[in-house]
Amino acid sequence: MRWLVMVSLVLAGCLAERQGAVGTQDGSGTDASDTAVGPTDTAVGPTDTVFANDTLAAHDTAVSDVLDVTLPNDGVGDTASDTWAAEDVITLGCPQAVITVAEGSEVSPQTVLHLSSSGSNGLAPIAGYQWTVEQPSGSVSVFLPSASGPTATFEVNVVGTYLFHLRVVDAEGRPSCQLATFVVHVGAPEGIHVELLWTTPNDEDETDTGFTSFGDSVGSDVDLHFLHPIARADDGGPGWFDSRYDCYWSNVAPNWGGAGVSDDPSLDRDDTDGAGPENLNLAYPEPGVAYRIGVHYWDDWGFSVAFATVRVYVYGELVYASAPQELNRLELWDVGTLTWGTNAFVPTAPPDVTTNYPVPFF
Repeated sequence: MRWLVMVSLVLAGCLAERQGAVGTQDGSGTDASDTAVGPTDTAVGPTDTVFANDTLAAHDTAVSDVLDVTLPNDGVGDTASDTWAAEDVITLGCPQAVITVAEGSEVSPQTVLHLSSSGSNGLAPIAGYQWTVEQPSGSVSVFLPSASGPTATFEVNVVGTYLFHLRVVDAEGRPSCQLATFVVHVGAPEGIHVELLWTTPNDEDETDTGFTSFGDSVGSDVDLHFLHPIARADDGGPGWFDSRYDCYWSNVAPNWGGAGVSDDPSLDRDDTDGAGPENLNLAYPEPGVAYRIGVHYWDDWGFSVAFATVRVYVYGELVYASAPQELNRLELWDVGTLTWGTNAFVPTAPPDVTTNYPVPFF
């Protein structure tokens, strides 16, 4: 008589999670005279089964008159007459976590990803989910509506690589042995892409958004400025807050250069409640033009000092990443210039920070 048992090959790491007695190491495999003992049961006869928590020892063999074995085609234990290695484990019933992302593995900043666990499976229905993510430094995005449902959305705002992980638990309480992982690369193919990120030490939760019931922001408001050299202030200096030639929160899509929008910058993300990022893109910069980048601390909303970081990308390649710059409310940091053609960013040195910078329309 033959026992039909479906098994899967897993790594040695699962041994720590699934402990059980080993088969008798007599070289003859698990047959009617041997025992594969779990916590409460013994496989000794043609009508008994080999339990999920039992392992076959290194010297035991699954012989053809005992088990039909279905394993990955990796050369170890692939047929009924192969010898099981020490790390091979019978894992009947171990659920498998599977991640799908509707938008794929390569996207642009501000993409909202739709993650699903619908491909996850097991002998019992999947009943529990736990999503986690490894994201680039400066990103504070979270899973919505939660990290414990069968589906979730996640907005990727910072350039870099995101590793999404999923564990599942079936209705009988068995967790998945292996962590499912899906890798998403976020790139910025535009000619110029600028990121502003910041931290506010006194803000205990930089992931929250919106306003309090009293109308106060739940986080600090730091703003990115991108200046055309035509911009001029009344005193002849750089024209921060220029109504046409400064691209910032009050002028998110100015008309620069020639006809059309390809040579016009756009502020694609304005963050008013902490951490950022604020993102600016310019597809086709004007040859020879020196664009200036600045950061203004608009309002601290009572959270006090912030530390701002600026990253500049040219056709997806990082050309400049600042050290965190300490800023207080109403201070303006003149970060530096990027001249199109040389594509080199020149930071102000030492950092040029103006206290209580005058805002022209307030």
